[in-house]
Amino acid sequence: MGPFRCVMLNGYDLISEALYKHHESLLGRPNNFVHNEINQHTGIISLSGDKWKEQRTFLQSSLRLLGVGRNIMAERIKGEADYLLTTIDAAQGEPLDISNLVMVCVTNVICGVAFTKRFDQEDKTILYWLASIKRTFELLGSSAAINFFPILKYAPGDMFYYNELHSVLNNMRETVWGWFDRDNRKINVSDQAFEDLVQAFLTEIERRKEEHVVKTSLDEANLLSSMLNLFFAGTETTSNTIVFAVLYMVNFPHLQEKLYQEMEDAVGTDRAPNMSDKNKLPFLSAFIMETQRFAGVVPLGIDRLATKDIHLGGYTITKGTSVMLNLDSVLRDESAWGDPDIFRPDRFLDGDGSVIVKKELIPFGIGKRNCLGEGLASMELFLFLAALVQKFEFLPEKNGELPTMTPNVGFSRVAQPFKVRAIRRTK
Repeated sequence: MGPFRCVMLNGYDLISEALYKHHESLLGRPNNFVHNEINQHTGIISLSGDKWKEQRTFLQSSLRLLGVGRNIMAERIKGEADYLLTTIDAAQGEPLDISNLVMVCVTNVICGVAFTKRFDQEDKTILYWLASIKRTFELLGSSAAINFFPILKYAPGDMFYYNELHSVLNNMRETVWGWFDRDNRKINVSDQAFEDLVQAFLTEIERRKEEHVVKTSLDEANLLSSMLNLFFAGTETTSNTIVFAVLYMVNFPHLQEKLYQEMEDAVGTDRAPNMSDKNKLPFLSAFIMETQRFAGVVPLGIDRLATKDIHLGGYTITKGTSVMLNLDSVLRDESAWGDPDIFRPDRFLDGDGSVIVKKELIPFGIGKRNCLGEGLASMELFLFLAALVQKFEFLPEKNGELPTMTPNVGFSRVAQPFKVRAIRRTK
């Protein structure tokens, strides 16, 4: 495609063989428009090889210290879930579009981890930020051809949105840099404690400067890019999945009622659900997994670069080839799912009603370079959706007129705009 040799991998067997057996040979990122111009080969998404390993190790350990995967993070998410419930309840059952409400709350989780900040639903800064994230995903889809035919960025009239994309991203970088509040942050390299991810990163930068470490990805350019990566990967996909789940509840009211009955029987309605309730709510877990599979929010995995020749599926993928991963080919594989075009949560439950984890469910990718925020996203999906199921019945805007389940497709899949009536449960 254009100046690049490209291979598209389809099916679980080939994708898993490539990402497990040939992991070390696929740690590179292609020198294309997204990684070269947009990310400038910085940040956890676009770094390659040893620099990526260093960044991944540091971010994983820092997120763990900040409570990701532990009760401290669950409490932060529950606080945002309560705020979401209050905001929805304020509509008093009138039709509303929940997408921005959900996205603000999911973004607040990331803001808390990254900057120790949070925003109200009406805050103009966060509304502008969310609009910029949504627009960026749209533009990444519209400008994708530039990855393979770079000359298209010079097309008259900004036909492929090259200039607009740069403008939106530059504004977002300035916003994030302001959130860092670099000049007012206290950096103490002798103290291992820190309050957020930016402070941890800046502290590590200073520590390495003192130790005269020259070859490192822990610098301010990578800090900025990794924080942007965290927002793009951690807000759009998670909030989209929650919105799709509500969309499917509205379209399948019998499944919504089953979710509520399970909640009422196993947890009750007098207290908020928490992570310790997850094993008591297998149908909710199955519903979430089926939402991830059926919606397929990320149709393609982020492209890799073969850094040496790879023998795969009877073919040789030569060094320098761009390798793309068709996640849809797994999530919609008839041989794996039987009826992939049917929304059926029960496929993730056995005869006793226990959850079945299927290897073909790979919404976060697989292998050592899978999504860094998988653990956080899983907690958010469970706690937000458990809270929504417990407190509201979601109905279509108009009786008998179900919102379409056909998504808008770009760089990611998003639900077409729809409104629901959220009726507070009376029990």
